[in-house]
Amino acid sequence: METDSTDLWLDDWSGAEAFFGGAQAIDDLAFSTGAMVRRRVVRDGSQLLRLALAYASAGQSCRITSAWSGLALGVDLSNPALIGRLKPSGDFLAALVGQLLARADPGEELAAQWDGPPIRLVDGSMFTSPGAKGVQHRLHAAYDPMRGWFTSFELTSGKIGENLSRADIEKGTVAVGDRNYAKTWALRKLADAEAFYCVRTGVYSTRMLDPLNGEKLACAAIIARLGAQDSAEIPVLLIESRGKKEPPMAARLVIFRPSEACQKREQARIKRTKISHRVTPRSDTWAMAGIVTILTNLPQNLWPIARIMQLYRLRWQIELAFKTLKSTFRMRDTPCKTAPMARMWILANLAAALLAKHLSGTLKGCFSPTAGKLQKAAMPAKDTDVQPPDNPPDPARKSQQPYQNRQKPTAPERLP
Repeated sequence: METDSTDLWLDDWSGAEAFFGGAQAIDDLAFSTGAMVRRRVVRDGSQLLRLALAYASAGQSCRITSAWSGLALGVDLSNPALIGRLKPSGDFLAALVGQLLARADPGEELAAQWDGPPIRLVDGSMFTSPGAKGVQHRLHAAYDPMRGWFTSFELTSGKIGENLSRADIEKGTVAVGDRNYAKTWALRKLADAEAFYCVRTGVYSTRMLDPLNGEKLACAAIIARLGAQDSAEIPVLLIESRGKKEPPMAARLVIFRPSEACQKREQARIKRTKISHRVTPRSDTWAMAGIVTILTNLPQNLWPIARIMQLYRLRWQIELAFKTLKSTFRMRDTPCKTAPMARMWILANLAAALLAKHLSGTLKGCFSPTAGKLQKAAMPAKDTDVQPPDNPPDPARKSQQPYQNRQKPTAPERLP
């Protein structure tokens, strides 16, 4: 039987190798990261990468992948031998993911049209191994809404929580996150690096002081400041937990009501929580239902309340991007029980997703938007001088005539 050299999801593998600098660059990286020690059954780093992609992104078991490798690559591996080759390849795949993230893509042209500061949407995703309790791995990510794709990934243990220090935010960049990122020490670190933040917060999740009286900001003060308006703003001072002698940090607390429908959904969520957890919500919880509070250090003259609201609405894009990873590339819970194999599986799927992103952008650039017009212009004109056929259709047959051209049959003449 002839060996099939085509990959399960890519026909031209040499074209994929070019995204990583060629086969030799992949091979050198595999040896430098410890993924390969000597050349035995798996001959080079390119074959190791194809085995990882076939196992992770194709959604196959180790047994099927080992059978496929013998037919497609000429690499005869047993099921345990395949696991032994893939287990130490986590650093190798992480380096390849970093190369794909640093590579320019067609979205750079759209990002160049934005004249404001760079925006990074920050969020995380959790992965659980089969038969395990709790979260085993957490993927920290940053997303560029102008380019429409991720800019950084960091895979850590599930015990490490979400914070802005994992997002690689540079100077002058605006980081947008949900209420999990409203940690005062992380916001201070970001402000010291001359970066900006725009994160959602809660009254009880972040310690905020009123600069006028120095007392802790309460829900009653927020509701009173908002009143009957749709939006308002309060200057606040952020303080860290007890025991840390850091000075208070000034920030803006933006308050707004999204819509009446959002308020009803939040009230329904509070009722479900009351029933499922058997707890009685606070009166402040009911009063703050449907009210969104956002912390930011963006300048007020350049970023008014309306612009802050539009900026925070962009955060939903990273949620949709994670949904794409978990649905299109089937990156849900890992099928691997051990931590090294689970890490390899997650990184291999990220490499496949980024590679598909670059390949789709390359193919999109090959097609001109005027190709259809040129093809239509190149077609020969219809010949209007064509003679009718020798046997014209019978007008009495309705099946050969359009509906609108059908004529009523005339009544037969009466004989005298």
